[in-house]
Amino acid sequence: MKFKNLICLVAISSLAIFSCNSGKDEKTEPEKTPVAEVAKQAASEGTSTTVVTTEVPEPIRTSFTAKYPKAERITWYSYKPVESDELEMDDQYYYVRYGNSGADYTSWYNNRGEWVKTSTKVPGNSKLPDAVNKTINESYPGYTISEIDKENDKDMEMYEIELNKGDSKVKLKILPNGEIFKRKSK
Repeated sequence: MKFKNLICLVAISSLAIFSCNSGKDEKTEPEKTPVAEVAKQAASEGTSTTVVTTEVPEPIRTSFTAKYPKAERITWYSYKPVESDELEMDDQYYYVRYGNSGADYTSWYNNRGEWVKTSTKVPGNSKLPDAVNKTINESYPGYTISEIDKENDKDMEMYEIELNKGDSKVKLKILPNGEIFKRKSK
């Protein structure tokens, strides 16, 4: 008896769902969530996919090889940015992680083969310029440094520094002269 009741319940539920259709053969569009809102909720800032070297466009490979001829341990990735990135939304990017002269680097290229930037980890604030350390100590007393990257792009050199103090997190981009170029709090 319970089995018959279950079948009836499933049948009635199915009819109720199908009867909600207006009868028109319309294609319903998914709810459109603004990209900015999706970016805020995203676990990462974009989508990275490992690719084999032959999948990287030739202009990018040529540019990389010319700029970093001694690179080793090379791994390529394709990257689709989201609105919260600092990259242009209409571009697909490629980045490459590699070793060069004993250090690890990441270099970014746009889909036209143009070098965008290169970054490397800095192993502690003792390797930072004095002006950068002074800015951190004066502007963020009590914060600890969790990560430091040195970034170079076409126009400038800067340090991306992640700071923590309890639940408070701050990401700074600081120029070598100590000027805060960009600040993001979480």
